[in-house]
Amino acid sequence: MTWAVVARKEFTDAFRARILWGIVAIIGILTGVITLATRFIPGVEPNPLTGLGAAAQFAAMLVPIMSLVAAYLAIAGERESGSVKVLLGLPPSRGEVLLGKFLGRGGVVGLGLVLGFAVAGVGTALAYGTLPLAAFAAITLLTVALGVTFVGIAVGISAATATRARAMTVSIGVYLVLVLLWDILPQGLHFLVYGTIPSGAVPGWFLGLQALSPPGAYNALVMTALAAGDPTVPGLAARVGGSLPLYLEPWALLGLLAAWTLVPLALGYRRFERADL
Repeated sequence: MTWAVVARKEFTDAFRARILWGIVAIIGILTGVITLATRFIPGVEPNPLTGLGAAAQFAAMLVPIMSLVAAYLAIAGERESGSVKVLLGLPPSRGEVLLGKFLGRGGVVGLGLVLGFAVAGVGTALAYGTLPLAAFAAITLLTVALGVTFVGIAVGISAATATRARAMTVSIGVYLVLVLLWDILPQGLHFLVYGTIPSGAVPGWFLGLQALSPPGAYNALVMTALAAGDPTVPGLAARVGGSLPLYLEPWALLGLLAAWTLVPLALGYRRFERADL
C-alpha cells in the first residue's frame, strides 16, 4: 500500500500549496459567470440547461490546462531536484510512485472541480429558480473525468521527461494539439470531401474525428447528457441526422477518455522505469 502513502502526501502537499482552492475558485467563479451570462443573450430563452451547456464548452478549454499545470511537475520536478532518489530509496517502487502521484494529483483536481461546480450550481439555482439535477450531476462527473484524463496525460509526460523545462514544453504542445488545434483536422477533411464548412447535420465520421481528442469526447458526452435532461435539446443523433454510429455511443466515448488516461501513464512508466536517475 505504499502507493497510497505517496497519493496521500501528494494530496496534502497540493492542499497546503492551495492548488485545490485555486481550482475551486477559478471553476466556481468563471463557470458560474458563463452559466448566468446566457440569461442576458438576446434571442436566447433563459434556460439552466443552455447555461450548463455553455459552461461545459468553457470547461473543455479551461480544465485541461488547469490539470496539466497541477500535475506536469509531479515526477519531473523531483527528478530535476534529485528528491526522487530519496523517495525511491524508501519502500515505493517506481510504479507505485507513478500510481501514487496520479491518484494524489487526480484527487486534488477531481475534488476541486466538484466543489467548483457545486458553487456554480448554487448560483444557477438562485438565478434560474431551478437546477436540473440529473444533467448537472452528469456534467460535473464528466468534467471530473476530463480533468483526471489530463492529469493522467500530465503525469505520463512528467514520468517520461527528466527536467521541468521539457515537461512544460511537452505539456504546452499537448494542450495546443488536443485542445486548441484538433478541430482543424475534421474541419479540413470535411471541406476537402464536400467543399463546404460543416453546418447543420454532419456525417458521423466528422463527429468521430472530433471525439478522438479528450475535449471532443467530453463535448459529445455533454451533448448526450443535456439531451437526456431535456428532449427538446438536440443530441448527437440530431447532429448526425440519422442513427448514431457505435463509436459515438456513450460507452465508446467514455472508453476513449479512459484510454487517454491510461496510455500516457503506461508510456510514461515505461520511460521512467528505464531511466537512469
